[in-house]
Formats: sequence, C-alpha cells, structure tokens
Amino acid sequence: MELPEAVFVYGTLKRGERNFEVSRQAGWLRSEPACIEGFRLFHIPKGDLRPYAYPGVVKGEGRVWGEVQWFANLDRALALLDRLEDEGGEYLRSPTTAYLFEQGGAPCRVWVYVYASLPALESAGGIWLPQGVWGEQTQPKG
Repeated sequence: MELPEAVFVYGTLKRGERNFEVSRQAGWLRSEPACIEGFRLFHIPKGDLRPYAYPGVVKGEGRVWGEVQWFANLDRALALLDRLEDEGGEYLRSPTTAYLFEQGGAPCRVWVYVYASLPALESAGGIWLPQGVWGEQTQPKG
C-alpha cells in the first residue's frame, strides 16, 4: 500500500480555522477540498480541560468533509502536527484515502488524526455530526 503523501484535516487545522497557523508553521504548501469515507465526525465542546471546541473522528459508517494539506517536508510537518494533536494520546495518526474534489474525486493517500476511541469521545461530551462537516463558528454551543 502507498505511503501517505499529505494530511487530511477536518477541524481547527483547516484554512480559516483557529490552528491553521500551525499548518503554515509546518511548511504548508497548498490545500484542496476533499472527503474521507468510513468515518464518523463528532463535535467536542469547550470544557474545563478544553479551552476551545474542536472535532474528532472515529471509524464508522459515514463521510467527513475537509481538506487535504500538502507540506514542503511531510516528516517535519507531522512532527509539529503530532504535538498539536497529542498523537498517541487523544488522537492516533492513521493512513486512509481521501477523495479530491478539484481532481474529480481522485484518490489520495493521506494521514488523518483519529480520536483514540468512541467511548473516550463520548466521555468528552462528543456530539455526532451526521452531515460530516465541522467549523468552529457553525457548531452547537455547549
């Protein structure tokens, strides 16, 4: 199987969202709208241990919309993104396939940050977003 060549982001790392600057610092080159299949998207509300709301995905039936980001040096980018995402803790970096809109749905191997487990997501107050879209300004308050 091909190694991932980019990162699929669906939340705070997207262009226009709170942590996009981290992508820039990681050597972001460009983004393209895309989706992944076989995942369910959840909104995790701001809380005592969370200064702001953010999303999480877990494997399951569904489609998640976001963007694929390419970087000047993927290994360097992953080191920075892994720290932000608490890779190995709250999130696990996993390979999957994204489908690129501007290329007629062409497949692209990507990394995606998947929440550690559905029970962990539920205990964090995760709210399922069946439409598969997350944006900081468009999510339920709470």
